[in-house]
Amino acid sequence: MVNLSVMSTLENNGKSLQGSETLRVFAVSDVVEPQIYNSGVADWLGPVDIMFSCGDLPPYYLDFLVSTFHAPMFHVLGNHCDVPHDSVTNRCSPGAYAGAQNLNGRLAEYRGLLLGGVEGSPVYNRGPHQYNEQQMELNLLRLVPGMILNKVRTGRYLDVLLTHAPPRGIHDNTDIAHRGFTSLIPFIERFKPALLLHGHTHRYDPMQPVRTRYAETEIVNAYGHVLLDLSRDNGVSAWKVAATTESRRG
Repeated sequence: MVNLSVMSTLENNGKSLQGSETLRVFAVSDVVEPQIYNSGVADWLGPVDIMFSCGDLPPYYLDFLVSTFHAPMFHVLGNHCDVPHDSVTNRCSPGAYAGAQNLNGRLAEYRGLLLGGVEGSPVYNRGPHQYNEQQMELNLLRLVPGMILNKVRTGRYLDVLLTHAPPRGIHDNTDIAHRGFTSLIPFIERFKPALLLHGHTHRYDPMQPVRTRYAETEIVNAYGHVLLDLSRDNGVSAWKVAATTESRRG
C-alpha cells in the first residue's frame, strides 16, 4: 500500500519554529490496512496533530486511530457506511462514529485550520449517502454562509475540504460508481481551499496519481492512508501544503 509522506522543512510536529507553524495531517479512506491497524503504527508514523477519514471505514478503525494517536478525528461518510441504517431515512445513527466529528455539511476549526466537508458518492444504485449533482450543489451551499463569516474573520473561506468522492475529472474513474462530482470544481475555484482530501477511488495501480494541483488547491487521494504537512508563516497567513513529497510502501 502506498503512503504519501510530505516532508516539512520544520521540526517538532505541530510546534512553531522561526515564526512558522506546522500541522501534521494523517488521512485514511476506504480500506483497513494491516500496517496501520496494529499497535506499532504510532512508532512507525510518529506523532500527528489532526486526522481525517474520507469514508468507507468502520467505526472501530477510527476509534483505534484516535486512541493510538491522541489526535482529533474529523470524517465524512462514503457510499459504503459500515453500520446499520434507519429503514425510513436511510441514515446511520449519529452515535455510530462517536470517536470522530462528522463534517458533512458543517464547518469546524482546529488550531486555526478552517475545515468543511461533504459526504457520499454520485448515485449509482440508490443506496445510502449517494447524491446527484443538484443534491451535491445544495450540500455545498450549506457551507457558504459560514465560509463567508470565515472570510470576514480570518481572510480565508476554507483551508481543508473533506469529501468522499473526488472532483469530476480529477482522480476519478469512468464507471458510474466511481465518477467524481462536477459541482466540486466551481466550488474550489471560488473558495480556494488549500487542500481537498478525498477517497472513493481505489488505487490498484501504483502509477495512478495521488496528488493533483488544481487552481489554488492541492487535491489528494487518501485511499489507504496519506501523511502530509500543512504550514503557515507567523500563524496568520494562509495554510499551504508542503511541496516536497516522498512516496513509500508500507
